[in-house]
This record gives sequence, C-alpha cells and structure tokens, in this order.
Amino acid sequence: MSVRFDRLTLLATFVRIAERQSLSGAARDLGMSQPSVSRQLAALEGRLGVVLVRRTTHDVTLTPDGLALLADARRMLGEWEAIEDRHSADHVLLGTIRVVAPVALGQSLFMQAAAQFMEDHPDITIDWRLRDDAIRFAEEGCDCWLKIGPVPDETLVVRELARVERLVVGTRRCRATNADKELEAMPWLTLGPFEGNRIALFDQNGDARRFTVTPKLASDNIFAVHEAARHGVGIAIMPRWLVGAELDDGTLVDMAPGLRAARLPVNLALAPGGKRPARVEQFCAAVQNWCEGRLGRGH
Repeated sequence: MSVRFDRLTLLATFVRIAERQSLSGAARDLGMSQPSVSRQLAALEGRLGVVLVRRTTHDVTLTPDGLALLADARRMLGEWEAIEDRHSADHVLLGTIRVVAPVALGQSLFMQAAAQFMEDHPDITIDWRLRDDAIRFAEEGCDCWLKIGPVPDETLVVRELARVERLVVGTRRCRATNADKELEAMPWLTLGPFEGNRIALFDQNGDARRFTVTPKLASDNIFAVHEAARHGVGIAIMPRWLVGAELDDGTLVDMAPGLRAARLPVNLALAPGGKRPARVEQFCAAVQNWCEGRLGRGH
C-alpha cells in the first residue's frame, strides 16, 4: 500500500468519524474495529501534530483544527474520486450523493429531478436532506446545496439555476369578499423568511409598490400558507411553480395583475475546487437542466 494511499485512508476515516460523531459508528460504517479507527485517528493527529477531536463518554466533537481539516479532507477526497472517474475504464456512475435542498422544492420539483437521475443511474444513492435555514457547508458534509435566495457563504462556488416568478394569489371568493378594499387592506398570508409583514411588488417597469401589513396568518412553511390561500383565508405571494395548475383551473386567481414580487434566485452551491466526482457533476447538470425546463431563467 502506497504512502499516498495511506494518507487518503486516514483522511477518509477522519471524515467518517466527523460525520458520525462517533468512533464506534465510523467503525461500523467502515467495516473496521473501533481500536483500528482509533489507531488511524491517532496516526493522523500524530502526522499533523494537532488534536483533531475531543472525546466524551457518548460522542466526539471536532476541535478548531479538526473543523479546518474537515473541509480540506473532503475536498481532497472528492478530487481523488474525480481522478479515479477520469481514468477508470468503467464509466458507470456509482456511490452516494449528499444533497441539502429547500423544503418545498425538495419535496417536489427537485425530488422529481433526483428520482429521474437515480432511475437513469441505478448504482447511485442519494442522501436527501431538507433544510430552509443556512448551513455550514463543510460541517454538513454535503456534496451540493440547493438554496432559494442568496447563499451566505462567499467561499462556495455558486451557480444560479433559475429565477422563480412570484405573484399574489387568492380565491375568487376572497377577491369578491374584499372587492372594496385596496390591496394593502386585504387579509394577507405571509411567508416569514421572505415577506414578514413588509410587502414589495413591482410593475412591468420595475417601479415598486411597498407597504406594511398585519398578517392574518404568518408562517415559515410555504405549504401552510398555500393551503390557507386555497381555503380563501386571505391572499399570499406564491411561486408560479406551486400554483400554476390552480391558476389554470381557477382554484386560485391572480389578485394583482401587472404586479409581481421580486423573482427569487434558485442557487446551487458547491465546495471550492475544480475537481469533483463525476456523479456529483452529472447530478448538478441534471438538476440545472430540470430547473431550466420547469422554472425558466427569467430575470
């Protein structure tokens, strides 16, 4: 076994310890004994001259040096996999892709893209995590992060996949009940992460109409707001991908024709570095094609 391979093995074992937060859990995953995992960790710490983890009775936590190494270790292992992919005679995609996706799109359009990708590549498995909050990419251990809105980490490589059209919707009954009211005075259902109680709508010239509302319902879950709008509780800003069919069949109507909320970017974030496993690059390309076909790239 070469020295280089030894180092990669030590890094792979360390990454698994970090992901499992447990020596015994890492040992089970790797098919090794716990003493073997402990020896590899000790060897890596000895080679680097730093303490990487702190052990307690129940788990292990990374030290600041361990957190710093984790990002480098994942990048190096990913680059090594990319080299293997490039020079291997077998070009079948296999392995696990770890994805963090937003809750709403992750249960619908993004999952459709992922399901199609797994159907096309039967040896691929996907670790699919739904999160709307910001993550620490290196600590999360994902290969890619699908994010609605800006990605708050300038160290990541970010690709914009689409821009989501958003419009104000409600039922016909809601419109009739509030026909004598200005838009600002209607019962509003707001999605906390994006609107809160401040509404901003724009006409075709880009001129803004801004106002503050007291929401009849405020939620951090888009499906809850959507369901309330469908029941006629009030009006809400919804993405067209979610309400398009209901606009077509008349279940919901456009409550503010000519006005739209700002389009939200759908971003794909990746760890820095030029080389990634083929399965990750091809998955990202598949998701991008899926988004362009279903969400568009309007500005």
